[in-house]
Amino acid sequence: MNSVESQNRIIEYLRIKPISHGQVYTFQIAVPESEVVAIPSERREQLKESFTQQGTNLIPLIVRRTEAYSEEEEYEVVYGVDWCLVAKELDIEKLWVWVFDMTDEQVVTAKEEMQQLLGSSDSTPVEIQHASEKIESIKPILQHLDKLFQQLATLNQKIEQVTASVKKLERETNEVKQTNNDDKFVQQIAESIKRIEEKLNKPPEPTPSPLQDYDRMTLSQLQMIASERSIKGRSKMKRTDLIAALKKADASN
Repeated sequence: MNSVESQNRIIEYLRIKPISHGQVYTFQIAVPESEVVAIPSERREQLKESFTQQGTNLIPLIVRRTEAYSEEEEYEVVYGVDWCLVAKELDIEKLWVWVFDMTDEQVVTAKEEMQQLLGSSDSTPVEIQHASEKIESIKPILQHLDKLFQQLATLNQKIEQVTASVKKLERETNEVKQTNNDDKFVQQIAESIKRIEEKLNKPPEPTPSPLQDYDRMTLSQLQMIASERSIKGRSKMKRTDLIAALKKADASN
């Protein structure tokens, strides 16, 4: 049974649906104290080798949204604790996750079901598979990622086409302005073009300039900015330390 079939079994068993699937920052994932256990050396080396080769986890973690931890820790790991702990040790920036809304009872049930389906727990080392068997086990994940990349490429192509159409319409509008006396009609077209461009060009998370006030930002925002600027040790810094490091980086630029 591959990971996709296992995931579908869990969802069907619990009658819950994932709210999202994608990458989140590692520092946003909390590990319950009761789940912090010693990872066998053989299992730890396997995970380190995987992270070194891939840069992230090929098998997504199961997490749930929570407000029980610090300000920046928005998720709690439900299954995949060993992956999460090793990722934090190696300072892996982002991890692939399935995000669910779960009660405590559903968390317990999900862990039990995962152990039954996969035949191992977070603290138990898995058997070493032959290279060909490992490749077969991750093929569905690689195929899914490849499909996502293709969809992203198609979306980018559509955005470029829309942008080209907007620019063409803008040129035509500028020509109309020179000959058309209906100023109100021309103004309406120009405003529509401006709104379209603002939506297309609006970045998801603008990088703050050195003039912005870091003291007014949340710890999560500071962590993300520090990650973009590759500030070392950012995941262990407190809020005041992050602000000082960002201001120092601004001054050096």
